[in-house]
Amino acid sequence: MIDFNSLLPKYHQLKEHLKKQISSGEISPGEKLPSETELVGEFRLSRHTVRKAFAELEHEGWIFREQGRGTFCSFRERDRANSIAIITTYISHYIFPYIMRGIERTLSSAGYILILANTWNDVRKETQCLENILDQEIAGLIIEPTKSAESKANREYFSELEKRKIPFLFLHAAYPDIDSAYVVMDDEEGGFMATQYVLQMGHRHIAGIFKEDDLQGVRRKQGFCRAAEEFDCPVPEEYIGNYRTEQLFSFPYQYTRHLLRQEHPPSAIVCYNDEVAINSMEAIRDAGLEVPRDVSVIGYDNSHLAETCLPKLTSINHPKEAMGSRAAELILDMVLGKSDKPRYTYKPELTVRSSCRQLATDVSRG
Repeated sequence: MIDFNSLLPKYHQLKEHLKKQISSGEISPGEKLPSETELVGEFRLSRHTVRKAFAELEHEGWIFREQGRGTFCSFRERDRANSIAIITTYISHYIFPYIMRGIERTLSSAGYILILANTWNDVRKETQCLENILDQEIAGLIIEPTKSAESKANREYFSELEKRKIPFLFLHAAYPDIDSAYVVMDDEEGGFMATQYVLQMGHRHIAGIFKEDDLQGVRRKQGFCRAAEEFDCPVPEEYIGNYRTEQLFSFPYQYTRHLLRQEHPPSAIVCYNDEVAINSMEAIRDAGLEVPRDVSVIGYDNSHLAETCLPKLTSINHPKEAMGSRAAELILDMVLGKSDKPRYTYKPELTVRSSCRQLATDVSRG
């Protein structure tokens, strides 16, 4: 409904109301709009006000008139055709600047404008971002879902995108119950590969620290457990630490200290990502121990942290900039009608550095 108590001119409010109906698909291309008389009666406006709104809509290409037949919604490329929205959990933190660089380079070279937003992995902020995006005219959306292992709060917004025929693509994690395009890593295989590596180096007292509110963490943990099972190396439940987004800067450190106080402390710790690994290494040093002499540590993402810490961190590689470029290429294919719901999964690769040491002769799978 239009709030005619606004200070904006009434013709402008009516024009924006009709534009919103057209953008949302409520009024489809080729569909006949209400007549001037109908709008005058519905909104209690003067005929002059309605005519002025129609005149501006026609001038901007939103509608066309046919004498004796009425006013119709235009078949036109709307302004949204050159804007693509990007919603990620973070923009300027950890590996995300590299991902954004790949997205920006690809979309900008194709002549598209980026609309950026981040949620800080907070569901309420994701709701706000999606609402804001739906109020704008966009050609497509790339989104990294927030708390993807838990939240179902914003499913209706993706249904609305589908209804409006706005293509969207998930980054890093895709909901199993939404038929969608995505670009992800095989995180379960990555968790398996990291765990397999320390097991093959002879470690049998191992521990893991994983994020539990994102699907990436859930799947990396699944890979950890699968490797332990295949190598016939059961890991007690108390040697698997699970943390939430809000605990990143406290849990990995405190949990590592807890592990080191056990009667049989782990000789290797498999970490959700490099940030967790750095915190775990700090706890090991503060306990008077050394990496990898006393405890081996392996990370995930092969971030800048893996190369700058001492000792340098063995880590599962994340494609970063290449993933951003791939996501941008696929959303462009969808926008241009070249593809419906493309999907791409990166296979994990291990980058070996010096944070893990050999304990015994390589052990084959059990």
